[in-house]
Amino acid sequence: MKRPPLLLRIGVLCYVGVLVGVPLAFLFQQAFRRGWGAFWTALHDHTMDSALILTAKVAVVAVPLNVLFGVGVSLWIVRHPSRFTRILDRLIDVPLAVSPIIVGLILELTYAQNGWFGSALSALGWRVIFSTPGIVMASAFVSLPLVSRQVIPLLRVIGDHQEQTASTLGASPVRIFCTITLRSIAWAVIYGVTLTLARVIGEYGAVLVVSGNIAVVTQTLTLNIGANFENYNSYQGFVGAVVLALMSVAVLLVLSIARQRERRRSEYLA
Repeated sequence: MKRPPLLLRIGVLCYVGVLVGVPLAFLFQQAFRRGWGAFWTALHDHTMDSALILTAKVAVVAVPLNVLFGVGVSLWIVRHPSRFTRILDRLIDVPLAVSPIIVGLILELTYAQNGWFGSALSALGWRVIFSTPGIVMASAFVSLPLVSRQVIPLLRVIGDHQEQTASTLGASPVRIFCTITLRSIAWAVIYGVTLTLARVIGEYGAVLVVSGNIAVVTQTLTLNIGANFENYNSYQGFVGAVVLALMSVAVLLVLSIARQRERRRSEYLA
């Protein structure tokens, strides 16, 4: 494969450096400008600890929900095509087109105490808005299509010949899924999971609306970072941003590995 011109490579590197490299370097420089001791102390701030725990709780719930939905709806759309599944295939992309702020507003109008379902849920003692369930719903909504959009194209490429063969040999649907289908789409699922995780831990707009941004109670890591900057506690905000950046880098490393494995598999199938 012919290498791109030197000028093009320099231009791309400069563009990425200006947009990503320089801001990241500034972020780390600000977070560590007072030394490791100050960084460690800021890292153990009780509001940040609570925000990290809440972010982890939301991710533990929202990511598996979207994985189950993404794999299930992908199998339905590909293996059982119909007019309804074609419509569903289009509707899945709605969260990508709608602003996160609008998503949060819709959820608040629907599940607030004076909303469509909020009053009934409140009568049962269930609170959605300004609580963890609302944050989970907002995070799951904005990341809804990220798994299915990786799995659907691969399912269409690999077809269902192996599944039909196993079915004629007497294999149960569960065994077919676990031994054939899931193994075939494993790296696409991992790719979708990493994208979903990155979106969930980094979501701000939708979560800001539905959570109320209550410190120690409904404040995720992204909200905690924003609150620190708004309250002129910039150093604490930089430390939180570094933590979030490191989490994102870790997710991207997994994403890169999954992408390479999936590309190799696609080339093998082709």
